[in-house]
Amino acid sequence: MARGVSGVSVAEHLERVLSLASPRVERGVALDRAAGRVLASAAEAALPVPPFDNSAMDGFAVRAADLPGEGPWTLPVAGDIPAGSPPLDCPPGHAVRVMTGAPVPPGEGVIVVPVEQTDIPAGPVPLPRLITIHRADPARSHVRPRGANLAEGAVAAAEGTVLDAGAMAAFVSAGVRSVDVYDRPRVTVVSTGDELVPWPRVPGAAQLPDSNLPMLAGLAAANGAGEVHTARAGDAPGSLSALLDDAAETSDVILTSGGISAGAFDVVRAAVEPTGRAWFGGADQRPGGPQGAGRWNGTALLCLPGNPVAAWVSFHLYAAPLLRALRCGRPAAAPHLRARAGEGFRPPRSPSPQVVPVRLDLSGADPVATPFSRSAHGSSDVASLTGVSGYVVLRPGPVPDSLTVYLTES
Repeated sequence: MARGVSGVSVAEHLERVLSLASPRVERGVALDRAAGRVLASAAEAALPVPPFDNSAMDGFAVRAADLPGEGPWTLPVAGDIPAGSPPLDCPPGHAVRVMTGAPVPPGEGVIVVPVEQTDIPAGPVPLPRLITIHRADPARSHVRPRGANLAEGAVAAAEGTVLDAGAMAAFVSAGVRSVDVYDRPRVTVVSTGDELVPWPRVPGAAQLPDSNLPMLAGLAAANGAGEVHTARAGDAPGSLSALLDDAAETSDVILTSGGISAGAFDVVRAAVEPTGRAWFGGADQRPGGPQGAGRWNGTALLCLPGNPVAAWVSFHLYAAPLLRALRCGRPAAAPHLRARAGEGFRPPRSPSPQVVPVRLDLSGADPVATPFSRSAHGSSDVASLTGVSGYVVLRPGPVPDSLTVYLTES
């Protein structure tokens, strides 16, 4: 986003936040414990794929030289090679029945003739004494050569690859037993404010339910945190400092909510700003103008505003990219799509970009985005956050018919 009338731009603050990323690497992780992780170094194949010359079809292995002219050809059958059995030799002038995935007979010029091109019916039939081959194409051997997909010692996947289900299958086939992966970041979420009451306590007079703590903890887990711890702090700077000291010992990222504006009881700013290890100021966005970022005892510290929707927006603008950079080793852009603007959007009332959580309707030919709340700003409309799956950025002026929706994990 470009700079507006006040504060640093979102891009400038995001750059500050991402400079805090110090990814950790866990080496030699057993493959069965690495699912979902991201490679920190390239992985090499210990086995070729496929591991031996094998048949791509159910059929009969023959020597191409034994099929002169145009056919048909009748040959005696010398044996059977089911999948999982060792290969058999195919004597000259003979055929050997072979199943898909089974090793083909050794030797030059061996091809597999699909069973459908012979006089033998497909399916479980006894091994015939003779077969007649109606047609064959020596140029199509139906043989998968050893290492044709991946050679032994070749790179099975580069650094930065996500070990999803497909990658796990590839690594098992390539004999990869352990990998180097980026550690999932450890996160501590700290909610501040004497007025907040944790669930399931019922708030008293002048108190509010603490919705930020479970929301930010859930968002951290959904965005790749390996461990998520939570803590609450009141409005006393000294107690918050002690809490941050403890969190820094076991966390890669500390997320705080509230206490960073210009109020008399803004505890986070009061505790952190005097150390000179963090920046506090305004970001050119609505909601969530007040922001803070820095380090506490060497641990990345990200300070989000206290209004629930502002905290939700700020998490996705800054905390989610930071967690992606930690778990992937480098920054990665959020996925996005184009959607038609549904009913309910209003042009921003301020010159700053408006970040609006949205719901997506994917039932029609084109995705349709609608705002999470009909309120003009909605920075405290926490009860409207159910069912949101992304956000859009509205700039001053008429709302366009087509919007870019940045998808979120929540």
